[in-house]
Amino acid sequence: MIEREMGYRGSKSITCLNIPASQKAVIVKEQRVDGSWLLNKLATPNRSLRCTLMGFERNYQVKIHTNQLLNRTYSTISKNQVLNPWFITGFSDAESSFIISIYKNTNNKLKWRVSAYFSIHVHMKDLLLIELIQKTLGVGVVRKNNANTVLFRVSDIEELQVIIDHFKKYPLVSAKYSDFLLFEQCFNLIKEKEHLTQVGLEKILSLKFNLNKGLPNELKEAFPSIVPVIRPEYNFLGIPDPFWVSGFATGDSSFSVSIEKSTSKIGKRVRLIFGTCLHIRDKDLLKGMTYYLNSLYFNELNKEIKIHCNEENNTALLQIKNNSDIENKVIPFFSKYPILGVKQSDFEDFVRVAELVKNKEHLNIEGLDKIVKITEGMNLRRKW
Repeated sequence: MIEREMGYRGSKSITCLNIPASQKAVIVKEQRVDGSWLLNKLATPNRSLRCTLMGFERNYQVKIHTNQLLNRTYSTISKNQVLNPWFITGFSDAESSFIISIYKNTNNKLKWRVSAYFSIHVHMKDLLLIELIQKTLGVGVVRKNNANTVLFRVSDIEELQVIIDHFKKYPLVSAKYSDFLLFEQCFNLIKEKEHLTQVGLEKILSLKFNLNKGLPNELKEAFPSIVPVIRPEYNFLGIPDPFWVSGFATGDSSFSVSIEKSTSKIGKRVRLIFGTCLHIRDKDLLKGMTYYLNSLYFNELNKEIKIHCNEENNTALLQIKNNSDIENKVIPFFSKYPILGVKQSDFEDFVRVAELVKNKEHLNIEGLDKIVKITEGMNLRRKW
C-alpha cells in the first residue's frame, strides 16, 4: 500500500488563511480527533454481517478487535448499532479515498501491478466509529495504521462491488463524486481482468490521470503517450438527506467558541461558531448546507448566504455565528441528527456554552469563567 496516495480526499477541509487570528483556530479541521454519540434513530434494520480476509494483500492482518488496539475507550458508540447509509456517504464525502495504485512488479507480465481500494483513515480515538462503518457495510477490514491512526480498507474485488453499489444508491454530494466515477470505470476494467493487458493498463492510466492527485512522475515518465480521460464535470445537486449532513459534519465541520475583546463591561465577547472549510470547488455545497438548514427550520429560502472564498488559497469557508441561527437551527439539527465519534463531545460542550449565553451568564465574570473553562477542553485542547 502506498500511503502517500491517501493525502487527497476531494473535499477535505483545509486550514483557511488570511482570516483573523481569533477565528483561524476555530476552523482548522482536526484529523478526526473530535466527536461520540449514537441514537437509536440512526439505526437501520439489522442485517447479517461478515468478517473477511483482505483480498490479495496477504501480509495484512485480518480485522483487529478494539481491545487489541486501545486500552481506553474514547467513544460511547454502541457496537450493535447499524448506521444510516446516508451518514456513511456524508462521512465518506469528508474522509474517504478512492485509490487506484499502480506500481512496478517484476513478477508481473506487464511489470506493473494495478490495485484498487477504498479507504477511510482516522485518528485512533474514532476507532469505534470506523468499526461501526465497517460493520454496517459488511466488507473490508479495520487495522492499526500507526501509533495514532487506524485504517478502514476495502480491496477485495467482490467487496469493492459492495462499495460501488452503496455509492450508486446513496451518491456522494461533494466534488469527490467525480473521483468516484473515474474509480468505478477503473474498477470495472479490473473486474474484467483488463488490467492484465497492455491496452487495459493504458486505459486505467488514462483514467487515473485526473483521479485524485493524478499520475506520479514515475508513471508519466514510463508512459509518456498516455492521453488523459477528461475529469467528469461536478455539479452540486443539493443535500439528499439530513443524515448526510450529520455524517459530513462529523468528518469536516467544527463546533467552536471564540472569546474576543470587546467594548462591553467585562471587555470580552463570546461567539459560538459552526464552521466548515473546503476546497473552493465545493463552495456550492457549503451554500447548499446553509440553504438546507434555513429551509428545514424557518423556510428562509431567500436568506443571504455568505461563503467566504479565497481564490489565492483555493478555499471556501462557511461560518454560522449568529446566536439565533446557532440556537434555532444548528443545535436542534445536530441534536436530532447527531454527530458521532469523539467530536460529539465538542458538540455537547458547544451546547453548554450556548445555554450559558442564552441565559446571559457570559455577561458576568463568573459566567465567563465557566465558558473559558469549557473551551479550554474543546477540540485540539481536549485531553483523553
